[in-house]
Formats: sequence, structure tokens, C-alpha cells
Amino acid sequence: MRTGVVAVVLAGGMALAGCSAGTGEPEQPPPSAPAPVAPPAASPRPGAAPPPPVELGGSATLEEVRQRGSLLVGLRAEEPRFATRDGSRYRGFDVEVAELVAQGLGLDPRTQISYRMLPPTLRDGSLARGEVDLLVGGAEPGESGVDAVGPYAVTADGTEHYLGIKSGDEALHDRITAALDAAVRDGTWQRAYDETLAAEGVQARPAPR
Repeated sequence: MRTGVVAVVLAGGMALAGCSAGTGEPEQPPPSAPAPVAPPAASPRPGAAPPPPVELGGSATLEEVRQRGSLLVGLRAEEPRFATRDGSRYRGFDVEVAELVAQGLGLDPRTQISYRMLPPTLRDGSLARGEVDLLVGGAEPGESGVDAVGPYAVTADGTEHYLGIKSGDEALHDRITAALDAAVRDGTWQRAYDETLAAEGVQARPAPR
């Protein structure tokens, strides 16, 4: 008889071992450990990300330049002392001015400028037709549809040479003016003159700022 009682007691103890203490409910298995979280991806190394887009600054013309990928520049075909074309290469003071303006607009002057040599007959109305974004020389204050920026140079006879943009683009006007001012202050204007107009015997100076 004692042997049977002991067996019953042992069986009851094993059943109770499967219940939570004092509740009679089956004991739940311990929660599993959370799955490891993958570390965040490393940030791109400096220089690996693509360069930021051109800062537009509210300029309709610069928006078109950004979409196109290049600044269209018109040069005076009748002023070889200021700009000339040698095959596919453009040279001269007006080309240097176009490059410093492009740089001031956040563009790469080596790859993001397209030039056109324009006689007066083709230059008239070229901004309005969208054939160029910038005229270097050949623009006059008060010309219809053209905003004259500058002057960027004053020759010895008192002639003032202006840049031309489409009228109404104040943001572009301000940025070009700032680029010209910076070129005068840091000596870029003078170096461009010494390497171009001075060698052609043309006396010129920057406009007072």
C-alpha cells in the first residue's frame, strides 16, 4: 500500500511542476531573445555622393541652364580683339569674363559653357528667342527685352562694355554683378586683362564698384 501512495504523490508533484506557482496555469516558456538588428548602413564617404545641383536662387534662366546642363554664351563676332575662334577653341577677354561669370553661378567653366559667335544681325533678339542665356558685349542699357549688367570693362575712349541677359531676371542680374565684383576684388579681372586685351594693345579698366 505505501508503494502505491508514493507513486500517486510523485505523479501529482510532476503535474504541479508544469504549473506556475500559486496559479494553476501552465507555465509559459521564457520569451525568446529579440532578433539582432542590422547596423545602419554606413554613410557614403566624402566625395562619393554626386555633387549638389546648381543653386537656382529664383532665376528662370538658371533653371533652364540646370535642365540643359550648359550656359549658352553669345560673343561678338565683330570684335576680334575681345573674342576670337580658333577651330573649336574660343579665346579672348570676353571668353575669360564668361568663364568667371559661369564660375560665379556655380558652373564648371571648362565643361558647362557653349559659345556662339554672333554678328549684330544675329545677336539682336537672340536672348528673347532663347538662343543664348548670356551676351558678353553688344548689350546696351535700355535695349528692349535685354537687361544690361555691368559694365564689365571700360576702354580708354570711354566705351562701356555690358553683359546682356533676358530682362526681368533680377536674381541672375544680382549673381552676375556679384561675380564681377568678386573678380575685380581678387585680381581675376586684372589677370584676364593682362593675358588678353593688354597683349592686343587695348587699354581698359574695370568699372568702379
